[in-house]
Amino acid sequence: MRILGRGTKRGERDYPKVLAGTLNGKFPRNSLGRAAGIPYDRPSLHVQGFCNPMRETRDAAVTEFLDTLRRLADQWIASGKDQLGELPWSRNIRWFSDEYQESIDRILRKFLHRHPPPIEPDSNGRLETASHLWLPTPLAWPFPEPELEDTLARARDFAIYEFLKFLESSCPQRLFKCDECGTYFVRVKAPRKETPIYHGTFCKNCKHKGGKRRTDSTRKQRKAQMIEWAAECWTKWTEGGGVRSEWVADRVNARIKGQPISWGTIKGNWVTWHQAEIEVEAERRNHAKG
Repeated sequence: MRILGRGTKRGERDYPKVLAGTLNGKFPRNSLGRAAGIPYDRPSLHVQGFCNPMRETRDAAVTEFLDTLRRLADQWIASGKDQLGELPWSRNIRWFSDEYQESIDRILRKFLHRHPPPIEPDSNGRLETASHLWLPTPLAWPFPEPELEDTLARARDFAIYEFLKFLESSCPQRLFKCDECGTYFVRVKAPRKETPIYHGTFCKNCKHKGGKRRTDSTRKQRKAQMIEWAAECWTKWTEGGGVRSEWVADRVNARIKGQPISWGTIKGNWVTWHQAEIEVEAERRNHAKG
C-alpha cells in the first residue's frame, strides 16, 4: 500500500529533505503547529463553538510533536549503527535497545490500531490511502479547548503519522544526523549497500571535524598496532642485541614496511617514550600465555 500525498512525485521523492527541515525546526511556528494538528489562527473567527488556539497550547503541541518525531528519527538512524560503524541499509523498525525499549514497529502498530488508514483502490486496482484524509487537521479550534493531554497525545500521533510518510518515501536511508552538531541532513545520493560508514557522519558544516576525527582514529589504531609489535619484540631482546629501544624500533620498522600504505618509521626514542605502554602490553601477553 502506498500513501498518496497531495504533492508531485518529485515532492514525494524529496520528502526526506522535508523531514530533515522539520526535525531541525526550520519552518515557521504556525506551520509546525499545523503539522502537530493545530489549525492556523483565523482572525475573523466569529463562529459560535470555535476559537483560535492559545499560544501556550500551540507551543506545547509543537514541542511534543518535534520531541516525538526526533526520537523516532534517532531510533531509526541508531538501528543501523554498531561499534564498527554505520550501515544505513541495515536500519530496521523492529530494532530496540536499552535506550529505545519499544521498537518503531510496535509504535506504528499501535498508531494504526488507533487510526486505521482509509484504504481505496486506484484506477489500476492498487491499494492506496490519501494522506490528507487519514489524519486531517481541523479547520478551526473547538471552544472550550480540549484537555491539554489530549492535544499532546494528538501531536504525538501526528509525529508518528509524519514519520510513517517518511518511511514510505523513496529512500529513508538518506537521512542522517551529524555526530558533531546534531543537525539532521539528507545525502544527495543513496548510501552504498554493504559499505559501512566509519568514523561518524557529518553535515557539510562539520565535514572538516569529521576529517580530523578520522585522522585521529587512524593514528590511534596505528599507535596501538605498533605498541603490540613493540611488546612482542620487547621480550625477545637480549643484551647482545645493542641498545634495547633501537633494536625494538628496527624490528617495528620492518613490520611497518610491510603495510600497503606508508606509516613512516620510528626511532629508539619513540620506544623509550612509550616504554610504559609497551611493558604493560608485554605483561598482558605473558599472562595470556598462562
